[in-house]
Amino acid sequence: MRQLLYFELKKILDRKANQIALLLGLLLAVICNVMQIQGETLTVDGQELKGIEAILRQQEIENALTDELDEEFLTSFLREYQRQIASNPSGYNYSLIESKSNLFSLYAKNYTEWNEHFDWETLNKIPTEGGIAFYDRRMEKIETLLNADYSYGNYTEAEKQYWLEKAAAVSTPFPWGSRNTWSIIWNGIGMLCYQFLVVGLCIAPVFAGECQNRTDALLLTTKYGKNRAIFAKLLISFTFSVLYIALCGLVGMGINVALLGTEGWNLPIQLWDTLFPYEWTAAQACIMNLGVMLLITLLLTAFTLMLSAVSKNPVIVLAADILLFFGTAFLPSSKSSGLWNRIICLVPLHCSDLQNVLKTYNDYPFGNLVISHLGMMFLVYMFLTVICTLCADLGFILTKR
Repeated sequence: MRQLLYFELKKILDRKANQIALLLGLLLAVICNVMQIQGETLTVDGQELKGIEAILRQQEIENALTDELDEEFLTSFLREYQRQIASNPSGYNYSLIESKSNLFSLYAKNYTEWNEHFDWETLNKIPTEGGIAFYDRRMEKIETLLNADYSYGNYTEAEKQYWLEKAAAVSTPFPWGSRNTWSIIWNGIGMLCYQFLVVGLCIAPVFAGECQNRTDALLLTTKYGKNRAIFAKLLISFTFSVLYIALCGLVGMGINVALLGTEGWNLPIQLWDTLFPYEWTAAQACIMNLGVMLLITLLLTAFTLMLSAVSKNPVIVLAADILLFFGTAFLPSSKSSGLWNRIICLVPLHCSDLQNVLKTYNDYPFGNLVISHLGMMFLVYMFLTVICTLCADLGFILTKR
């Protein structure tokens, strides 16, 4: 069995097209993360900083503000900013905002309606007399989201209770620190969706390649052709795909940690958006996002193997992969069907954007039982992965007879 596994892995790694795709994929993972770092800019005292220098300088400025976002600090900090721009006709002063933009954007997002984009002028409209009630405003915003009137159906009482309990369980006041490093890491993990093309290209010939080489009939007549050989193909395909995506993710994270350090790993994800109802740290959110990418990889691999097992052309398999995993992102949502919208939310590219998943409060109710988007994603993807894998096993045997 060990020789079969080695032989199947060798076939994947020996293909020239696969070697090029793997190298380009790893290079893309490096470039994406380095470009994110180099793209950061900051102007301090008239001096423009770029890249690592800008990120580290902003970390110093933001870390010096406070250790905790209690109501007293939040009120006094915003009140001082409003005093400084009182005579500014534009309603805001970006030179005061830029170096502390993470905190100012947190204010603006929290006091902007859940279905609107924030702007800096919002900062000047927040009343500070008697305190700004930052955390009360957070819960009020979440309640407004849950109680809104939707054309495709409103939240049930069970759903509202589920989300309100989860959101209220988040510890307050939030600790504070610079989240820049983990913002880049989180965005870098989202970019792993481009690596799905590499996985599809490498896995598409696993069964279809046997047909192209006219070795499919010979394979099925060997002693272990219908069991161990097929099992080896399946096992190596899944192992290769998962390890490759994990490697790309770890390379991206490693670059950021090596250049910027790990500061901010224990900050709450609510520093990105107060709507997030989960009590996770930045590091936990990034690990979860990488886990979602691996879950999608499992389904992609199983789907590709199924098509490869019944097809004689790897190009057709790759085209179908692209259509399913990238084309479905363009499917429109419905203004009248909540069921259709819930289905759309489960397509791979929508699931890969964990930040959007966390703040949309999408769920799947079954009476009083409410399954979160993440929970349903896991159930559906694992079910489809098992079904596609079984179809790949049986399909190759039945269609090659």
